[in-house]
Amino acid sequence: MFLIIHNPLSSNKKSRKKTKKIVRQFKKKNIPFIVRSTLKIDDMNSFLNRRDYITDILLLGGDGSINYFINNVDFQHIEQRIYLAKSGSGNDFLRSLKQIGTGDINIGQAILNDEKSIKFINGCGLGFDGMVCHYVNNDHKKNKISYLINVFRSIINYNYQDIKVTIDGVEHHYKRAYIASIQNGKYFGGGMKVAPQANITDDSYEIIIVHNLNKLLLQTLLMTIYPGWHRFLKKRVEILRGKHIQVVFSENTFFQADGEVQSDINKINVNSIDKRRLHTFNKSVLKQFNQSNQ
Repeated sequence: MFLIIHNPLSSNKKSRKKTKKIVRQFKKKNIPFIVRSTLKIDDMNSFLNRRDYITDILLLGGDGSINYFINNVDFQHIEQRIYLAKSGSGNDFLRSLKQIGTGDINIGQAILNDEKSIKFINGCGLGFDGMVCHYVNNDHKKNKISYLINVFRSIINYNYQDIKVTIDGVEHHYKRAYIASIQNGKYFGGGMKVAPQANITDDSYEIIIVHNLNKLLLQTLLMTIYPGWHRFLKKRVEILRGKHIQVVFSENTFFQADGEVQSDINKINVNSIDKRRLHTFNKSVLKQFNQSNQ
């Protein structure tokens, strides 16, 4: 039996339409399932332990829903197969997962200001992208137009900083920096190919530093990220790789992990802490499920 988990608040409640569509597919194939909201399950592990007849889990949601799941569920003690399907405004991790279908996915951890820790699966970062996510998350309209509006709003309000980035013990210093993004997946910001060589099954990360530019140049550079052309702008963008990363900003700023935001952060330490096999959900999954249970 499948457990279908959905977030009714995802994508301004539009996820309910996606959930209904998935439910119709299950009914059409006569596959047993139950549906639960993330808001109605206080302890997922206890919920599953009491229902050993559940063999598969389908999580519907965007990057924020996946982030909530990995931060509130003990993956090591879940034996069921876990499938993911998009149902939110941001689906950057799924863009990477779809390219491989199934994989043992790297789960990262960021320690903020040497105190609080948060897990992430797609990426995290300090600076400009954190401010963009802050504005987007507080915007009642979540679409491509509102996202672009909030990008330009961030360009106006964000002030560059000097930063120090330490990767596997090697220090790097940057002036006039806007973005310090640590990526497990290739994409952020709704399809911007910020880390073209990132591998979600690898326990190392791509670190993207955007620096040495003014706000006018930043506007131009952001447009080059969608196709991944920013990697050719060597004087403005540096892309590094490593397993243990520390980023220190000269002043407090916004931090984001899979689009979820924390404020007043100036230092993060990032490394890999776990792996979990995840599957992309599509119609063929239902066919295979029926065949294996005949």
